[in-house]
Amino acid sequence: MSKLKKLGTIGSLGVIITGGLVFGSAQAASAVTCRTPQTTPTSSTITGTTVAATSFEGSLSPFLPSTAGTGTAAVSSTTDHVGLCSAKLHVTADSGSVALMSLPLAAGTKTAGVDGWFNVTTAGLAGNDVPYIRFFSGGTRIADIYRYNSNGQLWLRVTGPSGTFTYTKLKSSTIPLNTWHRATMQVRANGSTSTIKVWFDGLQEFSSTAQNLGASSVSAVQLGAEHSRQMGDEYIDDVVVKRSSS
Repeated sequence: MSKLKKLGTIGSLGVIITGGLVFGSAQAASAVTCRTPQTTPTSSTITGTTVAATSFEGSLSPFLPSTAGTGTAAVSSTTDHVGLCSAKLHVTADSGSVALMSLPLAAGTKTAGVDGWFNVTTAGLAGNDVPYIRFFSGGTRIADIYRYNSNGQLWLRVTGPSGTFTYTKLKSSTIPLNTWHRATMQVRANGSTSTIKVWFDGLQEFSSTAQNLGASSVSAVQLGAEHSRQMGDEYIDDVVVKRSSS
């Protein structure tokens, strides 16, 4: 069942950025042993033109890392889905701790999709979440999926034109920590007839063409949270991003 919640300024990417995020501040990967990717990740689930396909073997590029306080975004060799390395986002409960990676999309992007592998190794505080994929239109987060800390369930959150959140539970079962899972999401921003599709571990968990996003374009996709103190450790690998103008 869906539920509603009012969107405050914490949901605005622009507000949080001006509050002190540092772009391009990922930890250096010089001490990490990676390797040249043997294959480039692909996705036949999401549609459009590929704008990113990376296994993070030595670099977070083309994603732009942003951190603040005790948050870190870096290439890690601790665990991986394929290869030797992955991206790691680390956020603590300390005041001002933020870590995320974003990818701006070309002007006129109407549809965007992200397909990647995620491993949440440390959950945050009960009542909060560890994000998988977030979509933005301008400074507003319009849709995202996440692992809910209180029970490990998969949830979808959609932001309406009035600034209210609509929450939809996608999986009742607990997503185990320290395991790799494939999360895929595609959003077509088209006002009151916007489309959202979500797959998890290859199974479609949500599909709707009647979402009211109040937006007609997607300006960026994001991995990680723009909020401070959104505690959690998350590894990310084999990510594909696609976009189209239709």
